[in-house]
Amino acid sequence: MAWIKTLDPETAKGRAKEVFDRIQTERGHIANVFRAEGMEPEILDHQVDIYEQLMMGEGPLSREEREMIAVVVSAANKCAYGAVHHTEALELVEDDPDALKHLLESFTTKHEPPRNKALLAYAAKLTLDPKDITMDDIEDMREAGLTDEEILRTNLITAYFNLSNRISLGLGVELEKGKTRTYRY
Repeated sequence: MAWIKTLDPETAKGRAKEVFDRIQTERGHIANVFRAEGMEPEILDHQVDIYEQLMMGEGPLSREEREMIAVVVSAANKCAYGAVHHTEALELVEDDPDALKHLLESFTTKHEPPRNKALLAYAAKLTLDPKDITMDDIEDMREAGLTDEEILRTNLITAYFNLSNRISLGLGVELEKGKTRTYRY
């Protein structure tokens, strides 16, 4: 499941059990990455709050845009765990089994809206070459129609998934199989 000890939600006690119960109720199951983080229940609890606010809370960017960012960041990091989870989420949110194909076309077709291209290019660049981000990248996003609030949310989601990917990759978290991988989105 991971290269470190993970907590079993069935036998967890105290604060870890409380956090696992919350995740189970809200999301439908406990992902392997959360099991790996279970020994730090306070941090896990806050991380889940941040995730839920960034990805499902009120604010700028559509759910589809948020999931596209998660997929692009995870793919850029070569994090299969995040890429698979969020490709599945994107397919569910868009109700489109070809959502990943359409996302990949965002980078290659002239017909893709400039907004999506700018959004995803920024997320990829911030992930792969953060030191190379300049004001020009922000201006490109503005010229594509993104507001400063949307740019900030793009930055925050990108940063969050870089953190999450590094947790998964750095601890050797294995991808769940079958229905144990499907969340309530």
